[in-house]
Amino acid sequence: MKKITDNSLLSKITMLANVVVLLFFILTMVFLMNFDKTNLKVVEERDTYEKAYEGYVMAQHPLKQDSAEVAYYTAKLDSLQHQAVAKTKDEKSALADAISTTKNTLKEKTDLMAEHKEEIKDLEAIYNPLKAKWDDLNAANDKTKSKFWVMAIITIVLFLLKTLCFAHWNAKNSKNLHAIASWMDKGMPSWLSYVAWFVPVYNLLKPLSFFKEIWEETDYVLEDKAIVTVQKDKLVDNSGLYMGIWWALLLISVWVMNFILYKTFFAEGPLFVKSNHSAIAIAAIVIMIICMLVETYLIISYNKKNKMLVDNEDKFEIAE
Repeated sequence: MKKITDNSLLSKITMLANVVVLLFFILTMVFLMNFDKTNLKVVEERDTYEKAYEGYVMAQHPLKQDSAEVAYYTAKLDSLQHQAVAKTKDEKSALADAISTTKNTLKEKTDLMAEHKEEIKDLEAIYNPLKAKWDDLNAANDKTKSKFWVMAIITIVLFLLKTLCFAHWNAKNSKNLHAIASWMDKGMPSWLSYVAWFVPVYNLLKPLSFFKEIWEETDYVLEDKAIVTVQKDKLVDNSGLYMGIWWALLLISVWVMNFILYKTFFAEGPLFVKSNHSAIAIAAIVIMIICMLVETYLIISYNKKNKMLVDNEDKFEIAE
């Protein structure tokens, strides 16, 4: 014979998981702000470094041309000097002129290359410190970014485990209802609790409707067996409102705030430039805290209903 299970332990694990997720989410925001400090410095120095780098690269072009010309005239002079001895006076004169012209040209090109090398040295005196600073900034930025992503991945994994705990708790509550209420065969199956959370698009609304069905059907069962007496004219049931607030905050936390955080800290668009980064991080933390508090309130509230079902198990016809 099936019995109504007491799911309070599972709910406590879920609430504890909420606390852990919240703690790691706050730490993730702290690591994100640390990354933001180094990233802002990188962004601030980027134009200065890129202009210096462009100037340094452009200055290399004449030097490369000088080097090629010096090599050409050196080879030409060597070839002229090793030619066979001219036989006629005119040939000797033409060869001497060619050697003299080549020597003069080689000297001009060598002197010009020396001038360009001095210019490069002057540019290096400016560029090298900028490059060293740029490399240090990027190394520090990569380090803080890596720490953030490690913390972010841990938080995501913990959030998924917490969601699995919540889904399992809901599934167990659903099984209780299926055991004591025959009409629940026409309702949502218990296994749908897992599918509702982990199937994309479907998970935008189904977890809420699943939880709401369990809540409402439990209320009906408790009232039907007179376990709970309700004066309808004085009844103010705010459970639907709290569920709506919880679900809206959860969607904002998971989808909207993550999009805003990405646009604020990683995409150098309007949000990156114009927004107060610290304020957005704090807003994300506040929204997550309120969401977790409302969820905890809903879990505690339903646990009271679950306890009443367990305490009054003898009033139900338990399905085989």
